[in-house]
Amino acid sequence: MSQHYKNFLSLLERWPVDKSKVGRDLGQYLRDQLTAVLGSSNIVAVKDDRLQKQYRSLENIVNDVHANHYPRSLVSTATGLSGEQCREVLSTEFLQILQKKH
Repeated sequence: MSQHYKNFLSLLERWPVDKSKVGRDLGQYLRDQLTAVLGSSNIVAVKDDRLQKQYRSLENIVNDVHANHYPRSLVSTATGLSGEQCREVLSTEFLQILQKKH
């Protein structure tokens, strides 16, 4: 097993999967991409420096590096909704309700 695969598996163990966004969740997308890229026989063709850069970027996101370095002073968003309200509005269940009304 390649070191890249082990690193990404470790990262994804800390990455949450949002069950309210079935088919649209970034955590699930990353897991699928890991399987597609690192699980293939073309692992030798993957550029090491590019993969390392992608890993570091994702690690920064999962560790909230930028969120901690640049904390938000406001609790609302541009829409005026809280973060929790935004999560609810973006859920698959809510989007299905909107689809039924149109």
